[in-house]
Amino acid sequence: LPASSPALRSAGARCLSMAQGGHDGPSRRDALAAASAALLSLLPGAAGAFDNRTAPKGKYPPTPGAPKKGVGAGLPKEGGTLAFCGNAPNCFSPAGNQEDDSDHYYRPWRTSKGREDAMADLLKAVEAYPPGQQKIDGGGWKVAKQEPGYLWVQYESAKRGYKDDLEFAIVKEGEVQVRSSSRLGYLDDGVNMKRINWFVDYLSQDTAWSAEKITKEGFPRYFEENT
Repeated sequence: LPASSPALRSAGARCLSMAQGGHDGPSRRDALAAASAALLSLLPGAAGAFDNRTAPKGKYPPTPGAPKKGVGAGLPKEGGTLAFCGNAPNCFSPAGNQEDDSDHYYRPWRTSKGREDAMADLLKAVEAYPPGQQKIDGGGWKVAKQEPGYLWVQYESAKRGYKDDLEFAIVKEGEVQVRSSSRLGYLDDGVNMKRINWFVDYLSQDTAWSAEKITKEGFPRYFEENT
């Protein structure tokens, strides 16, 4: 919603009235908290938790943040990759190479299946993902974009409503690029690692798939700072 939308202006007026209420109404602190929650609920990307959440909502308004630049852009052009990570240890990406960015570079998965069958396997894995596994993503998940050769999934934390983004892209036949990242903060407490490793375990049940897990040996800085 744009800032000038009638809904947002109306909500703002109601919130101001609450915050200025008399002694018989809620306290100023409670009124301001309610006002903030009401306004946040109208902003893009600030909607409540996903329908498949497994944990109760936290007491604070969700803080989803915005996707990083390039996330959700769809299938990269031939020879391209999903977006680079920043410096923070809360992201893994196929962009770059091991020599230039060993903290974030994650090798693409390999599969002997064709593009269509590989995408069907990925979607099946996404649908099988259990919110709350290893105490992460308790706020649920949803598929934000699905195109031929490309899949973007959003995940939400249980308490604060933080959102993460997971992307799969088949730019080259037999190769699946994977990018998982947090939108906010510096550390991720191992969340992106646990999410990727769940998918590795799931797909590795099929011998047509080959994928490396995120390990302490492969990503020492990530483990040092997040665990």
